[in-house]
Amino acid sequence: MPLKYKPDFEQVKDVWDHFWNHELKGRPPVIASVPRPGCKQILAGENKYKMSVAGEYQKQLEQIDAWLESTLFLAESIPHFGPDHGPDQFAAFLGGNLVSLPDSPDTNWIDLHVEDWSKALPLKIDPKNRIWNGLQRFVGLLKEHAKDRYLIGVCDLHSNMDTLLALRGAENLSMDFYDCPELIERAMADVRKLYVPVYETLYKAAGMNSRTGTIGWIPFWCEGKFATIQCDYICMVSPEMSRKYIIPALEEEAEYLDRCCLHFDGPGALPHLNDVLSIKAIDSIQWVSGAGQKEMHLWTDVLTACQKAGKSVIVDGNPEQIKSVHKSLKPELTAYQVGVKTQQELDDLLKWLEKNS
Repeated sequence: MPLKYKPDFEQVKDVWDHFWNHELKGRPPVIASVPRPGCKQILAGENKYKMSVAGEYQKQLEQIDAWLESTLFLAESIPHFGPDHGPDQFAAFLGGNLVSLPDSPDTNWIDLHVEDWSKALPLKIDPKNRIWNGLQRFVGLLKEHAKDRYLIGVCDLHSNMDTLLALRGAENLSMDFYDCPELIERAMADVRKLYVPVYETLYKAAGMNSRTGTIGWIPFWCEGKFATIQCDYICMVSPEMSRKYIIPALEEEAEYLDRCCLHFDGPGALPHLNDVLSIKAIDSIQWVSGAGQKEMHLWTDVLTACQKAGKSVIVDGNPEQIKSVHKSLKPELTAYQVGVKTQQELDDLLKWLEKNS
């Protein structure tokens, strides 16, 4: 299946197949893009959430066209665009109102929706829900727009406990574990039941199949069903509480997917590292150190611990940072997302990786 903006798509698929099988195809997969010579850098996702929530889908399609025409997708980078309406869109499917501020155009959140769990349960998607219907409409438009040119990305769903966090707020939810744990269990059961139907609906609406494969905001490609899973709220609970409420949900999502990467965010999550590494169906870990912390390539203890557990890792950095961390990692269990300014800069790194892997 050729793609206009990724002519070597079939060869790139083969590299990713080797990656999932923990096999090295000369070097680790590398994800990078640069502006085409003579073109200004254009981002496909600028003001993305604001436009999506407003239903300005045509503007986004025009922005995607400009991005594709101005960008070179290098190495194992595959052009794709996710139809997300915001980080807390799963909570919006359940009735939450997505809000944003003019000075924060790249994100949005839920205007607290649940005041009393006993009155809010069961959690379910109203077929008339504006965000849910808008997302499906946008996926349908992307299906035609993307054909033979780029891929539609899997949504960043922020499901499981992060959905309850968005609906209730961190302080309220934390108290609910003590005040009404039985209601939290029911709420989690409701949300967990929705993950597969939501994924399946969007997968079918996008026309995804084994030829297109799937790719997400962590830009790994696989022939089957891929997604990034996560629970940012895990950093706010004890390992004991996580094992009761969160780990089973992550395990369930990972087992449904053919391949998955866990987004593991910040030092506050590290007490849970062994628990998430024990989930067999998690294939890969994206460790994010968080604002104010040392850069990702310096966390070799966390990265090597993931690899010792049989998980691959994705590492972000510039070429020098990649070279620095590469000597500590198993190349067959590593993928790199690299920031470069020119194709030559990346070509030099690729040659180095081939020589040193």
